[in-house]
Amino acid sequence: MTAIIRGGVVDGIECRRDVDGIPRADSAGDYSVVNAATVVSKRAPKTLVCPAGGLMLPSLPELWRYRSVLFVLIWLNVTYRYRQTFLVPLWFVLSPLVRMVAISLLLGGIARLPSDGVPYPIFTYAALLPWELFASGVSRSTKCFVSYHHIISKVYFPRMLLPTAEVCTALVDFALSFGILHGMMAFYGFAFTPRLLIVPVLLVLTLALALGIGLWLGGAQARFRDVSNFVSYLVQFWFFGTPLAYAAGVLTDRLPTTLKTLFLLNPMNGVVEGFRWALLDTGRPPDALFAMSAGLVVLMLFLGSIVFLRTEQSIVDLV
Repeated sequence: MTAIIRGGVVDGIECRRDVDGIPRADSAGDYSVVNAATVVSKRAPKTLVCPAGGLMLPSLPELWRYRSVLFVLIWLNVTYRYRQTFLVPLWFVLSPLVRMVAISLLLGGIARLPSDGVPYPIFTYAALLPWELFASGVSRSTKCFVSYHHIISKVYFPRMLLPTAEVCTALVDFALSFGILHGMMAFYGFAFTPRLLIVPVLLVLTLALALGIGLWLGGAQARFRDVSNFVSYLVQFWFFGTPLAYAAGVLTDRLPTTLKTLFLLNPMNGVVEGFRWALLDTGRPPDALFAMSAGLVVLMLFLGSIVFLRTEQSIVDLV
């Protein structure tokens, strides 16, 4: 890029004829061809870039400045997933409904598992909603850096927005499925009580847990593409360790003390039991063990953020 200027002073920089030794062949005035980059470099401030020292933490002001990118990513996720599909509205709610029907027929109808006196379909469906939110958030946030490699290699924005957007996208499915749960509650005669106020807290814990795991494993997935296979087995194992298709008392009455404590400290155990307590007046209300499991969620999210920030700079090269 070049700029033609008249000999004199521009922004405090003396500009003489033949600055670059290439005079302009114009007899009308004293002009010279000056490299614009030379002028800009002389007046540009000097910035010294140093590696961050100490503990690396997420920059909340930076994340807030890029909040519009988060909304765009969520919108793209929702529209892309169900583009050119025939049953667009049903796909949002089909997964928990199919699971509820299968579990109700096999375990509730044939195996006759106890459901604490609550009709088995709504007993299972109330537990499957937070679980589907968690499982979908973990799976999608783990794969997000590979899925969006064409974006992160060209445009800068805080990479943490990608797993956050994937987890929040799962919240859209939950919102629609939660409407069906309200209809089931009216059908079975369950009233809405002030206990529903605990539901947003349970949702935040579920999203934080999914995001924490996604931050832990997202960078590993960018390096080793078979990490997603490990995640699928982890989620399946976690499924059976969470009281979704059975009442928590079925296991707590039979497990030894150590395994019983680990079972109750399972964060999704507290979330599922909290949902049933808030919606169906059954299950275990939030207690000291629930507070401890919530603390574990916060710790996992904190450590996941630190691990992610340590690997963030190399993700572009890996994908």
